[in-house]
Amino acid sequence: MPRANVLQSPRVDPLLLEELTDADPSDLLARRAHEALRFAPSAEDSRALAGADIPSIDLSECELAGLDLSDTRIVDSRMRETRLDGVTASVLAAQGADWRDVELRSSRLGAIEVYESTWNSVRLQGCKLGFVNLRGSELVDVAFEDCTIGELDLGGATAQRVGFAGCRIGLLEASNCRLTDVDLRGADLDVVRGIASLKGATVSFEQLVTLAPALADELGLRVE
Repeated sequence: MPRANVLQSPRVDPLLLEELTDADPSDLLARRAHEALRFAPSAEDSRALAGADIPSIDLSECELAGLDLSDTRIVDSRMRETRLDGVTASVLAAQGADWRDVELRSSRLGAIEVYESTWNSVRLQGCKLGFVNLRGSELVDVAFEDCTIGELDLGGATAQRVGFAGCRIGLLEASNCRLTDVDLRGADLDVVRGIASLKGATVSFEQLVTLAPALADELGLRVE
C-alpha cells in the first residue's frame, strides 16, 4: 500500500540576535546596507520613520523595535535574520520584499502591502493585522502564530509549508493560489473566497463542514 503524504510543518528556526549596536532610526537610508544594529524610537522623536520613503533598504541581523511605521515605504526591502518587534502602522508599504529568517512579533498593522514578495523562513507571532496583501507572492516556511488577521489576500500566491497556529482570519482570499503543505487547522476562518483553489491545504473536519456551503456554491453544486 502506498504511504499517505505526511503534512510538512514550516521550518522556521528561532532568531538569535546578539551584540546589536543601538542606532538612530533616522540613519535608515534608502538603498543602503545596515548590519547588526538595533533601531528604536527616541524620546525626542518617537515617529522618526512615520511617512519615510526608504526603498531598497538592506537589513542583516538587525532589530526594529517599537517604531511607528505609519505610511512608511520600504518597497523592495531585503531583510536577513531581522526582527520587527512591537512596531505599529496604519499602512506599511513593503511590496517586492525579499525576507529570509525574519520575525514580526507583537505588532499592530492596519494594512501591510507585501504583494509580489518572497518570504522564506518568516514567523509572525502575536500580531494584529487588519489587511495583509500577499497577492502574487512566494511563501516558503512561514508560520503565523496567535495572530488576528482581518483579511489575508493570497490571490495568485505560491505557498509551501505555511501554518496558522492559534489564528483568527476574517476573510481569506485564495483565488488562483498554489498551495503545498499549508495547514489551516489552527485558524478560525470566517469567510473564504476562491475556495476551489485550496487544493494542497489541510483543514479539520469541523472546518470542512463550515466551508461546505461555500465549496458547493463555487463548484455549482445543488444541495437538496
